[in-house]
Amino acid sequence: MIINHGVRGSVPNSSQKNMIFGGNTPCVEIKTNQYQLIFDCGTGFSKVDFSNNLQSIIFISHFHHDHIQGFAFNGFSSDLNKKIIVTSAHSNVEKTHKFLLNYYNIPYFPVDYINIINRFEFMSFEDVVNKFDDLQINTINLNHPGDSSGYSIIKDKKKFCYLLDNEYKEIDTQKEQLIRFCDNSDTIIWDGMYLDKELIDKKGWGHSSVEQGIAFSNQILVNNFLISHHAPWRTDTEIKKLQQSISSNKVRFAAENEVIDF
Repeated sequence: MIINHGVRGSVPNSSQKNMIFGGNTPCVEIKTNQYQLIFDCGTGFSKVDFSNNLQSIIFISHFHHDHIQGFAFNGFSSDLNKKIIVTSAHSNVEKTHKFLLNYYNIPYFPVDYINIINRFEFMSFEDVVNKFDDLQINTINLNHPGDSSGYSIIKDKKKFCYLLDNEYKEIDTQKEQLIRFCDNSDTIIWDGMYLDKELIDKKGWGHSSVEQGIAFSNQILVNNFLISHHAPWRTDTEIKKLQQSISSNKVRFAAENEVIDF
């Protein structure tokens, strides 16, 4: 199953106006009989329930604050007796460790969290791909300031794609690359931070639009196309209105805590 623990972009927003779609920043979990695969550690990461019976791997898309700001706030079950693998196609293992070590340390954090908690095993993306060969794991470079890595996972003939944060370039080679990367997917998580009219003032900010996602979904084979990374100002009322304007039954807006078959 796929669990959306956080679907909001940039900053968490706990307003009464977004109780339906949620206010936590990005975190998506895939749970199978063998694995817990976690994509990003926004504030939604606090809700991931780690199990001793499953291999847990965290994939970080990039290190902007809304994608790692929940890393130290999971709490972890007291009976958890395993290491959690942390990896990123965005950077090598040394840099991945260094970025999180610096972020969760003085002066940005009250303690040296990574070393004190001592619960993580940092691995290179290549080593993770090679070690877990029953998972078909791929990555794609996304268009975002400082770059971001998208991921695809194929397990038991089911394909999942995670595409936060990305500024979609339809008249570029990216379109063809994304079509090849995403085609024949069961579920895709798409960055729909903006509307087309908002993109006019947000060029270079590294995010796509809802309308671009709808158009892209019509060019590939996909069962569930979830628009996520909702703008912090986008209310439930506005999102529901946008949903009602979409004719495709495979495109919908990601909602926090929803569970999807995988």
